[in-house]
Amino acid sequence: MKSSSPRHTSTRDYNHEIVSANTDVAYRTWMAKYPSALSSFERITNFAKGKRIALFLDYDGTLSPIVDNPDFAFMSIDMRAAVAKVAKYFPTAIISGRSHDKVYDFLGLTDLYYARSHGMDIMGPVRESSDDPPNCIRSTDKQGKGVKLFQIASEFLPMIDEVFNSLVNTTKEIK
Repeated sequence: MKSSSPRHTSTRDYNHEIVSANTDVAYRTWMAKYPSALSSFERITNFAKGKRIALFLDYDGTLSPIVDNPDFAFMSIDMRAAVAKVAKYFPTAIISGRSHDKVYDFLGLTDLYYARSHGMDIMGPVRESSDDPPNCIRSTDKQGKGVKLFQIASEFLPMIDEVFNSLVNTTKEIK
């Protein structure tokens, strides 16, 4: 995304108006090529009729601002409302490299899917379907609502522990 985003410049020189005009043109060109999904929401929902659509969103830097201390990466009230609203129309997943409960605690929205630890741990709401995939556990969240926990890579946990211990042992002499 970063490489496709329009370049913003803070260069100030005797020709600032030209730099600013070029930036404006680049930004308008980029926006024409990549229009805001928010301004096209009705068109998107019309296009999606009869199709199964899912929305995947990153947390840090997408739903929340990038901040110096990740424990303070809070999403705005308006953003939380927008995510809750879109989740009524489409299955919505929040993808994060964060630990098990951190993003869920930040959002507090129970109708979402949460793929945490880069997909190693996925939590989602219980739906009517009774067909649970392998490595799925039915549980309840902190609010007592039914959830499904998917430990997609649970069979690899012993290998991950082995690799971790090997790395710790191999690098213990490095200051």
